[in-house]
Amino acid sequence: MNKEAFLSHYRSMAETIDRLRGDRTIVLLGDSETYRQFLKTEYGIDDPMIITTVKKKAGDKFTHILDIKNMNDRYFIIVPKHKKTLDMQLRLYSYGYEDFVDCFFYNHDKIVFDKGVKDYTDGYGNRVNSPSCRVVLDEYVCNASIDIDESCTFGEDTSITVKTVGGAEIKIGRKCTFEDNVTFTAFGDGRISIGDKTTFVRNTEVTVLAGMTLNIGKDCLFSCEIKIYCGDGHAIYDVAERKRINMQNRNNPKNIISIGDHVWAGMRSVILNRSVIGPSVIIGAGSIVKGTFPNNCVIAGNPAKIIRKDTTWSAESLRNDMTHIPEEYIALTENDDN
Repeated sequence: MNKEAFLSHYRSMAETIDRLRGDRTIVLLGDSETYRQFLKTEYGIDDPMIITTVKKKAGDKFTHILDIKNMNDRYFIIVPKHKKTLDMQLRLYSYGYEDFVDCFFYNHDKIVFDKGVKDYTDGYGNRVNSPSCRVVLDEYVCNASIDIDESCTFGEDTSITVKTVGGAEIKIGRKCTFEDNVTFTAFGDGRISIGDKTTFVRNTEVTVLAGMTLNIGKDCLFSCEIKIYCGDGHAIYDVAERKRINMQNRNNPKNIISIGDHVWAGMRSVILNRSVIGPSVIIGAGSIVKGTFPNNCVIAGNPAKIIRKDTTWSAESLRNDMTHIPEEYIALTENDDN
């Protein structure tokens, strides 16, 4: 992570650390210029004590951990960068500092739930309820929230991964179906919401970058080899004004993909950032979708355009009448300039 990402991470966990440490003095295990800057800016601490677990050299400014052994009533150890390993945890414990009680590691191990997990919480503020889907929380992930209804079904090689920091949120409604090799990746502050009875067939990739939001309605059908990419991936600047033009901040309407209820996305379609797709839309196979589209229409092409209005669809391919289609999905297309 870069400097700004680290600062964001430190801020996101400050409340947790303050609750754990009480009025004890913060000391650092290992030096970190960025964390020292954070302490100075946020707490007015100019020169924190820096401790080491290795043998000191002549003139070394660091303090050996033995010098504060069993002083956990006075000191709270923060580990900004060193990896949280069992060996390091046990060493600190032997000096009187228990993890999440007297010390805090920012860089934790990757957390993997291969068969899903129910009602998981940890000291990093992560909350996972995913009874049957593989979930991966990468290193540094904190304040992530994943809530998947237990009625959902998942096929082989389907997974949800959260990366970097910032508290990604993923919520999946009732009776959704995810067949083979469907992957969701959310970065810090990314949001994913999927309504009830939505189906993803196979070989689909969904990526939501930091600060972006993906909302998918109920009763949608996503065919094979679909890609949904919420975000630009890299910073873009206006050279004349020397300003970024694709800021990735939460609640910006430009940072949202919104897909309405009862949308059918054909195979190999790609849905890009800043797209709003109305209910009961059919997306043609191989389409590249970016823009705003009204309800009850067929869109197709690269870039996707409306090719037919006043339509709806049904997953029951042998039915020739519309009596089984809910009335809420039967409507004329609203006026639109596309």
